[in-house]
Amino acid sequence: MAKIPLVKRNKPKEILSLIRHETRLKILPGKLDRYHPYDLSEALTQLNEEEREKLYLNLKLEKLSDVFENLDEEKAAIYIQSMDKTLVAQIFDTMEPDDAVDILQELSEDEAIEILALMEDKKRERVKRLDRYKHSSAGSEMNSMFISFHPDMDVKEAMKKLVAYADEVEVIETMFVVDDQHNLLGIVDLKELIVAKSPKKVKSIMREKFYSVHVEDDIQEVVKDIQKYDTLAMPVLNDLNQIEGVITMYDALDIIDEEAHDDLSKLAAVSSEYDMRESAFKGAKRRFPWLALLLILNILVSSVLASFERTLEAVLALALFQPLILGMAGNIGTQSLAVTILGISRETLRTKLNIMRHLTQEFLVGLLNGAILGVLAFGMAYFVLTFSGIGTQPPHLVAMVVGFSIFSALVISAFLGSLIPIILNALKIDPAVASGPFITTINDITALIVYFGLATILILQIYA
Repeated sequence: MAKIPLVKRNKPKEILSLIRHETRLKILPGKLDRYHPYDLSEALTQLNEEEREKLYLNLKLEKLSDVFENLDEEKAAIYIQSMDKTLVAQIFDTMEPDDAVDILQELSEDEAIEILALMEDKKRERVKRLDRYKHSSAGSEMNSMFISFHPDMDVKEAMKKLVAYADEVEVIETMFVVDDQHNLLGIVDLKELIVAKSPKKVKSIMREKFYSVHVEDDIQEVVKDIQKYDTLAMPVLNDLNQIEGVITMYDALDIIDEEAHDDLSKLAAVSSEYDMRESAFKGAKRRFPWLALLLILNILVSSVLASFERTLEAVLALALFQPLILGMAGNIGTQSLAVTILGISRETLRTKLNIMRHLTQEFLVGLLNGAILGVLAFGMAYFVLTFSGIGTQPPHLVAMVVGFSIFSALVISAFLGSLIPIILNALKIDPAVASGPFITTINDITALIVYFGLATILILQIYA
């Protein structure tokens, strides 16, 4: 059977073409409405100010609100600064309150106050309530829009309420049962409500055993609870056991993505606040502090080399294999670091016993890999030196230094790559900051000391 060729459409590119070349303004809104808000948000970042205005005018308010929800909050705040504030207020009125708070927090205080004053009273109060919680808490990330029932409500009335409010909430698969004081009593699943028949009461189909979090709980811990308990909507309660909002699985996915992006930035020792439209000067200014710190650390590497100047002058062949030693040490150190940070994030390294097992395992991994690669490095170095005629020292001695240095560097680097993030985590410091260039610098210093130290002992002192 012949295969049907599938052509992958570049939807943002199509949207750009529509905005820039479609002159029939009457049909433009209908064409744009066919695209998903995410694709529209991707295209928005590639438009100039005039083209963005054209996009705003030809999108329905609900669609435009969804587009801004799909934007990174920093970018959304930049675009909002040049928009009509009445339109912005209307967008925020339509937007999920937690997303509106995220964008407002990126604006100046005066701009935020101006926009809040133009919003509807009900939506403004919801946004203000979320804004009072500290950053990275469950309260700051929760959505205050959810469906709740009274326990004595008939299931038929509950279904009518669900239908009436379904468009205003993020998830309808999970609903909540509260008393007159808004205390959370139980949870109702959509499936249970659908199959229930009147005159059943909501309290007869609700689940009284459920998981919840507090408004002040750390959002990273909340995300872990959502993953562990496999819940679509985690209720967020205050000190009085009253439900303040919910954090959905979709919110959790966004938080996980943001945290992963932040950790990847730390692995490279750069800021996570990256913008393609940023000027070269601003980009250089943002990265300069990290590079300056790394310059200081790498001076230590140069100092180690300087201290072995006599050895390097006497045995020039050592320079040939120096990149090999440093590269292999950096490779295994980065591998150990990644495995350790993954273990910390998954909370498998919480007990002393698990930490000791992990350190022992990484040490043994370095030992086995070091032994095998050390032998291979010895053979390779001996072959190169024998047939190239480089250096005046016996090839087997230099090859022995290379092989043993590879072995030692891999064992030490594997151990350090796993030990350093554990120590930092115990000190309540984000272990990701120890990765990338930092662990590489430490490994470089260690590997050079081992390499030239062995060369000094085995070749200069013994052979000489």
